[in-house]
Amino acid sequence: MKFGVGSGFLIMMLTGAVSAASSLTVGILQRQIDDAAEHGNFARVQLLRLQLAETFRDSSDYVQAARQYELLLASRPSRSERVSYSIQLGKMREATEDYSGAVSAYQDALHDNPKSWEGNLALARLYEHIDLPLNAAQAYQRCIKMRPGKREPLEELGEVYQQLGYLDRAVDLYKKALAISPQPQTYLKMSDCFMRKGNVAQAKQILEKAGEKVPLADYDIRLGEILLREKDDKGACAAWEKALRSDRQREDVRMHLAMLYNQLHRYDDSDRLFSHLTRNYPQSPLVHFLRAWALIYRGDRKGSRAEAEIVQSLQPTEAVQYYNQQLLAQLR
Repeated sequence: MKFGVGSGFLIMMLTGAVSAASSLTVGILQRQIDDAAEHGNFARVQLLRLQLAETFRDSSDYVQAARQYELLLASRPSRSERVSYSIQLGKMREATEDYSGAVSAYQDALHDNPKSWEGNLALARLYEHIDLPLNAAQAYQRCIKMRPGKREPLEELGEVYQQLGYLDRAVDLYKKALAISPQPQTYLKMSDCFMRKGNVAQAKQILEKAGEKVPLADYDIRLGEILLREKDDKGACAAWEKALRSDRQREDVRMHLAMLYNQLHRYDDSDRLFSHLTRNYPQSPLVHFLRAWALIYRGDRKGSRAEAEIVQSLQPTEAVQYYNQQLLAQLR
């Protein structure tokens, strides 16, 4: 969609109007809460405070929203209300990256109602997000036991098992999810499992089932990975080139292609992609690390060392730092 002259100003004015309206609503609700409290109308205070919490939530003021849910919980609501408020409090804390507080809130909800579907699912997803896969798996299993016909926990537990390396379990869960409602992304994940198991033929067969149902770039990326495992470097190259034509924003494909071009001695093409990557991501340790490996493959030790030294100055991840140090050791 194209905007005419002055559209930026119009958007700014509209955004300001929405913000002003939200502030006005907050002010009105706070005055109404004070008035209801003065008259001893406890039920109205609770209703208005809930509206205030939702207003803060809808305006993305999650800290203030969390505070209102905390006040609601402190007012001794009913058990069902405690469950609802605790879950909402968990979501607000999660939005502010207070993950330990969010876990505590979700656990409070489940203490009041262990069979809360929303509470168990929210906790499972949070555990997965903060990299506690075993805790996530337990929560997802409770969700599946409560609602075995729901595909979301089946597929998401499959992702957890795939991350943990329990590939057969992951495949079984993906099959169950597909039986409920076939989704193209599920085929891609199942294909990835077979790739990791070394069953390239099965991976390719599963990928073909996804066919035209998945975004073309995603299909071609997976196809390229399969062809590479089959040692068809040129076929993989063609698949990734097609993927990049379909989605020019896929920088991960550019990195794959840059390295593959290098192996195929297509150095000009490799340099072209690395130039794009280093220009757009000059502070990326991974980009410079891959460039260093590409250069040493060509026998350019001086260029490789220069790139590897850049990596050391950019606070690389533990894995990149380890392999970069190995590379520097070779270059001494």
